[in-house]
Amino acid sequence: MNLRTLCLFLAWGTCASLGCANPMYLQGQALAQNEYRGYGEYQPERDREVLTRAEGAKDTASVIFLQETLPEGIEMTSHMLSTKDGYSHQLLGKMAFSRGRLDSKRDLITHVQQVALAAGGDAAVGFFLLTPVEDFTQAQAVEAVILKLDPRVRARLRPEEAKATVRGATRVPGVEQL
Repeated sequence: MNLRTLCLFLAWGTCASLGCANPMYLQGQALAQNEYRGYGEYQPERDREVLTRAEGAKDTASVIFLQETLPEGIEMTSHMLSTKDGYSHQLLGKMAFSRGRLDSKRDLITHVQQVALAAGGDAAVGFFLLTPVEDFTQAQAVEAVILKLDPRVRARLRPEEAKATVRGATRVPGVEQL
């Protein structure tokens, strides 16, 4: 047995035995936090401004929230996200949010969408933390990467938006397609 297999076996065995011993043992409490860090040059003033603007963000339905799923054209290699050649996604920043208590995932997603709008994004890739076993519709925290999607990928994820945009437009000026 190689070292990697041994380590995985020990980790799995430890988690299994702790989980069987007492289900409350693995539960924790998230600390209240509301953090955003834009990628690129360190600009804490910009990051604070994003969070301030997020408080007033309204039309959050336009922001796509992908749970633990990378959109086409984004890849993770060596614990780093990047855009594949041929795609124009923009990775804008990352965020972490918790009120320090259990919340509905819908409320957590709304907050992520507000931050995404304030940062200039139209999508977020997120995952939930400290989700109770008895109710998967709740979690204590969410972490997400904020991005601006390549328009081609956005059109595939939200085809109804693409149809609505095309519905009133034609290639002939002065003629409206119904």
